[in-house]
Amino acid sequence: MKYRIIHSTRFVYDAPAYDSQNEVRLRPWDRDGQRCVEFSLSASAPASIQPFEDFFGNQAHSLSVSEPHRELEIVARSIVEIDPPIEPGPCGVTFGEFLKNDAIRGRAYFEFLAESRYVPFSERLRRFFWMAHPEDDEDVADYVVRMARYVRDQFEYESGTTHVHSSLNDILASGGGVCQDFAHLTIGILRLAGVPTRYVSGYLAPPPAGSGPTDITAQASHAWLEAWLPGQGWRGFDPTHRCAIDGRQIGVAVGRDYADAPPIRGVFRSAGESSKMTIQLSVERAEPESSGGPGADQSQQ
Repeated sequence: MKYRIIHSTRFVYDAPAYDSQNEVRLRPWDRDGQRCVEFSLSASAPASIQPFEDFFGNQAHSLSVSEPHRELEIVARSIVEIDPPIEPGPCGVTFGEFLKNDAIRGRAYFEFLAESRYVPFSERLRRFFWMAHPEDDEDVADYVVRMARYVRDQFEYESGTTHVHSSLNDILASGGGVCQDFAHLTIGILRLAGVPTRYVSGYLAPPPAGSGPTDITAQASHAWLEAWLPGQGWRGFDPTHRCAIDGRQIGVAVGRDYADAPPIRGVFRSAGESSKMTIQLSVERAEPESSGGPGADQSQQ
């Protein structure tokens, strides 16, 4: 399937801004059956744009605007092809066997086993983990699938109860959250179990035409996780939808948590005291379906 993505971020300042320095992670990746066949990044003000690869291997860009400006719009346009993913099955390794190599794995995947800014190993998380910890004879892959479903079953999808800088403690306290929260919480559980797990930011493609109305959990901007499974490597799981990735997830960046993979992060100078950011996002099929109908595209503002 081929998708067209337009991601626009607009900043408005109450006084002219200058010396704006931004890190941008908006280019979809090329791996695991996903190919970014077209990509462009532009700014409404004269800007220097330079590509680079960050610590986690994400394709990022630095975007700098030196001259004074009252508004700045950054627009990324992409066309992505995605092959149907292979459903992960049991890996044939129990936790009892898996944890025998815990020390070796801890050195190789330290960043994805340790706590991080939005995934702290709090007492609240540890208590939640012990309610659903793995059994010694449980297959590692089966446990990851079980946790992706378990976390979503315990919490409601509720926008507004958390925010972009919430940690997993916030969803545990509020009893509800969004895709970012479900990803962070599942990551915390799996790391405590000894499974290397990383955060993924990206997009969610629209459902097939005629498949029914799109629910609130199908927002275009999305977050999920990848867990390292013995014999299989990194495999994607979407706690928001209680499943392994199914071909609708369009990956952009990975990291320990959201702090490593925000779409845009930057600083600027200004004599003013405030600025406003708005985002417009469209994800649609680049190849129209023969049946047409609802679900051909989705957008978010």
